[in-house]
Amino acid sequence: MFLVYAMHTSRSLQKRQQMKHVVLIVLPLAVLASSCAPQLTAEQRRLDVEYLARWARDYSPMVAVNERYRGLPSYEALRPQYIDLAEKAGDNKEFLQVVFGYFNLIGASGHGYLYPEENLKGLMVDSLLTGGKGWMDIAWHQFHRGMYWSGLLEDSFVHPPFQVMQRGDEYVTGNRWQMWGLMIPKDSRILRVNGMTCKAYVQNLTDETWLRYVAGDVDWISKQLLVIPEAKGFRGWNVEFLLPDGSIHQAFVPAGRGIPSPRTTEFLDYGKGNCICVELTDKVGYVRVKALVHAFRKADQKRIRRFLDKSQGRYEKLIIDVRGNGGGSTFYVYETLIQPFLREPAVYKQTTGIRKKFLADKGSAYVERLRGGVSTWAWETKIEETSPPEGFDANEWVFYKITRSVKPSQRYCFDGRIYILTDRGTGSSTETYADAIKRTGLGTIVGQRTAGGLGGYFMADTVRLPASGMIFRLEADLDINPDGSFQELVGTRPDVELPPCDLPEKTTKEELLKDAWVRKVIDEL
Repeated sequence: MFLVYAMHTSRSLQKRQQMKHVVLIVLPLAVLASSCAPQLTAEQRRLDVEYLARWARDYSPMVAVNERYRGLPSYEALRPQYIDLAEKAGDNKEFLQVVFGYFNLIGASGHGYLYPEENLKGLMVDSLLTGGKGWMDIAWHQFHRGMYWSGLLEDSFVHPPFQVMQRGDEYVTGNRWQMWGLMIPKDSRILRVNGMTCKAYVQNLTDETWLRYVAGDVDWISKQLLVIPEAKGFRGWNVEFLLPDGSIHQAFVPAGRGIPSPRTTEFLDYGKGNCICVELTDKVGYVRVKALVHAFRKADQKRIRRFLDKSQGRYEKLIIDVRGNGGGSTFYVYETLIQPFLREPAVYKQTTGIRKKFLADKGSAYVERLRGGVSTWAWETKIEETSPPEGFDANEWVFYKITRSVKPSQRYCFDGRIYILTDRGTGSSTETYADAIKRTGLGTIVGQRTAGGLGGYFMADTVRLPASGMIFRLEADLDINPDGSFQELVGTRPDVELPPCDLPEKTTKEELLKDAWVRKVIDEL
């Protein structure tokens, strides 16, 4: 899941200090209130589903594209079915599952998710500090209701005590698991779950659990296998493992409640050092950036600068590894990973489309706040309307060609070639980074295509359902890649595409030198 919150507005320190005591009083009260379950009528539940459908009809740049190019079902055709399911929901959990299922179709590409509770807390503070509504027009006291639904969704899932990784048609354990004297090593293959093959088990999930409410694809479930939606009382799975030594073991795998953290290893956990610099050989340097956290940008820039200064310019190659990096701040992108590598301004163009009704209904003030998140004032030099691509009605759409000029800053001590490692976990602001590298030619992108969802004209929109108070994030502009493909659908394609590769667990020299993609850059590129 992409990082969705980085407080990088220009509010004064004085205002922050004035509001600090208010935050300390109100935040605990709001968090406490998040446990209060709303009581919704059938009519209110219907209202929320209709609100989502109207947002898709009037504002979404993605639903028609998803139907046309991804073959996803029509949100409009499914609307009556989901209204009926919502009205008949027996409780809040079942209603959430219905709404989440419908939303899965509307938000199938780019940014599309229910805001996690952690992010909502930060956004609520931002709303307080900006005098009531913040940049997304949601009053601070409305966030507690969103937190309730986020917590309820978390409670609707269970997960095993180890990672599961999909490799083709097979599933293997991503780390070692030991319980009651039984040790299941990493890379043990899962043969059967509850007596079923993995394929049959996934099909059973889509038929028998609340996944039946979920429109569109459920690849995110099939890839994780045992991270599944289950009702209370679920204890776990009977699993048959094929161990690396060829032996077969059966074990009961207990289930833990909730969605597991994506930051399961040191390689992914930015809390254990966000920017790691490693000399791999005398000629190859390596920089691992785990998240584009705005608050880290200056410290990370200094760390990279010290690392490259120490090399005294001897590196011929520099690997910048942003695999699994879900984004954060566009300021981090330009100030830390682009400007200090430039000798002259890098000028490039992007094309972005927006529904005209979105611009008209939201108003210029709201749109400019969304635009602030993609650093409009710092790097945009020209915005001009351009003809819509074939199949887009000029009466409903406006497309802009945006010229960006990124100026050099104090250069890093490096004159070699840059290689950026990307994968399907690279997205949001890190997508912006990959896209800028692709368009400027500043480096070579190596690995697999990214997730899609950069900030072109503005950031993704925030949608609060009027009756329940659920708070979602949805893509509101459509970005066009240089080859004419839709960015939110295909992401940024690498210059050198490589077969799938498990991520390292640590950022040590020894482990990185065993990584297949790192070795490819060192030995062959």
